[in-house]
Order: sequence, then C-alpha cells, then structure tokens
Amino acid sequence: MAFLFAQGPARGLSKIRFHDWQQAYAPFADVPNVAVFLQQAHALPELLQSAPPSPEQAADLDFMLELGELFTLVVYGRLVLEQAALTGLDRDVIDQIFDVLVRDFSAYATTLHGKASSTPEQQAWAIGAIRKPAVDRERFDRVWGQVTALAGAYEMRA
Repeated sequence: MAFLFAQGPARGLSKIRFHDWQQAYAPFADVPNVAVFLQQAHALPELLQSAPPSPEQAADLDFMLELGELFTLVVYGRLVLEQAALTGLDRDVIDQIFDVLVRDFSAYATTLHGKASSTPEQQAWAIGAIRKPAVDRERFDRVWGQVTALAGAYEMRA
C-alpha cells in the first residue's frame, strides 16, 4: 500500500500505444445515439489540438477532472460497444445507453464552459460539443418493456 502513495516517476508511459478507439464504434455508427456521441467524441481531440489546457489549467485539478470525464466517456462507450459486439446486445438497449452518454458528455462540456479558467476558445468548443440525444419514444418503451419483464426475476442471496 505504501507504494501506491510513494510512486516514483512513471517512466515509459509515453511508449504505450492504444488501439484505434473508433474501430469499436464503426459497426454501430448507424445506431442514432452512437452517431450523435461520435460527433462529440470526434470533437474532443479537436479541443486538445486547437485549445489545449494551459500550464495553469493543467495544474488545476478541477479543470483537468472535467477533461478526464469527457475522455472517460469515450472509453466507456468503446467498452460498451465491444461487449455489445460479443454478446449481441439489442440495438435498442445500445441506443438507450448512448442516450445517457450523449447527455453526460453535454453536461461535462457545459461544466467545462463554466470554469473560471476556461478560455474563450475552450468555451466555444464546449458550446459546440453540446448535443441532444436522438429521442425515440418507441425505443424507450421497448427497452422499458425489457426492464419491467425482469421484475422479480432476480433475488438477493441472504
């Protein structure tokens, strides 16, 4: 446990390469809220290239946490879609999950916009990244039907 709080420099982290995150999204790009979320996800690298955090912002934990939340949502989306491909998850359920991710991304972008230290360029990016999910009442009702069909199907072990 002491190592966790007394770590030395993280050498070699810059050499770690990640697979292309977009590969997991491609087979689901026709799902309406995945498509909306992809617009948001593609905007994130644009922010980091056109209006990256200043050294002062990089030292501001509150500011960096908002950027981290945006990044994390893209990763979560990838994990959801990788699992969906493995399990054949219903596309209505995927769409409903991404409804939440679109709203969460928009909320974090709004929070980033309101940070005292955000620059006009970062604020413009944040406003541009806000999206409304693709609303589909019939899809919601179908997913809700799946959820309510599970009522009473599971029981906690004592």
